[in-house]
Amino acid sequence: MNPLINKQLIFDFLSGKASVLQRKQIEEWSQNPNNEELYYEWIQEWERSHLQYHADQDKAFEQYKDFLHRNQRPTQANPEISFFRRWNSRRNWLFSSVAASLVILLGCYYFSPQLFRQTYRTGFGQTQLVTLSDGSRVTLNANTTLKVPLFGFTSHRQVWLEGEALFSVQHTVTHTPFVVKTSRGADVVVLGTEFNLYSRPRGTEVVLHRGKVEFYYQKAGQAAAPLTLKPGDLVSLPANGTARLNKSRQSRHFSAWQDQRYVFRETSLRELTPLFEENFGITLVIPEPEIAALTLSGTYPTQNAEELLHIIAEVLNLRIVHHNNQVLLQSTSIT
Repeated sequence: MNPLINKQLIFDFLSGKASVLQRKQIEEWSQNPNNEELYYEWIQEWERSHLQYHADQDKAFEQYKDFLHRNQRPTQANPEISFFRRWNSRRNWLFSSVAASLVILLGCYYFSPQLFRQTYRTGFGQTQLVTLSDGSRVTLNANTTLKVPLFGFTSHRQVWLEGEALFSVQHTVTHTPFVVKTSRGADVVVLGTEFNLYSRPRGTEVVLHRGKVEFYYQKAGQAAAPLTLKPGDLVSLPANGTARLNKSRQSRHFSAWQDQRYVFRETSLRELTPLFEENFGITLVIPEPEIAALTLSGTYPTQNAEELLHIIAEVLNLRIVHHNNQVLLQSTSIT
């Protein structure tokens, strides 16, 4: 948590007393999912102590008595007056109901923004192309969740990703930044570019194809200095680790999955086990250490997990064994 952000500063901000720099710091701090609950808690506390409307109870009681007097049960001698009184009463009730509904709706939007997000999900072995309201295109890899504003972008562009996706961001005439937030505490900020973002429990990885992006992340619970990526750059952030920025000669290989291709460069079978679990929901078991150390290189087009497994088995001369919801890769010499 940013030590400069506290409840008093939030109260000053809501009262219109914060400086331009403080408002910018609060905006950046509030966009962190880890701070969202506390932020809205402080907003509610400020609202309770700074009510925008103070009810005059005595006046309201007199108006209520007058209402009862004017809406007494009508006599048979005044049917026309009775009709208009009933109509006015129902009309007032209708207007009050609509107003109350609007208050509830706005309250939900203000305090529960997650209710106003549209969610796209892919299952194991699936990919999906999503076109956003600004024209940006996002291709979701398998087992991935993307959340976007339900009513499109307004003053800023922000989405939430869990999994892996290829982003092709549309540049705007107003140079509005495009922010991709992840549950791993890392954010990618761009203006207009194309990049592959991987964000799963194992860690976070960004590969930039074209344009320019900034990578923000947490280090030991504190905001680290952002990293600026240029085309061909690769930044890797292991779980509970430190971000590393490297150059990748074949950055397009990282998003080959969108064309149902897998590119391996001396990749060991041990390194492939997370891929099968994350993309296909398959637990791949390699009991023999010497088999797990075997490596695979090349580009392999495949439609599903079974095809990829058979390619691996054929290239490395292995046998596939299905056992108790697991897939075992064994040497063909084992009987």
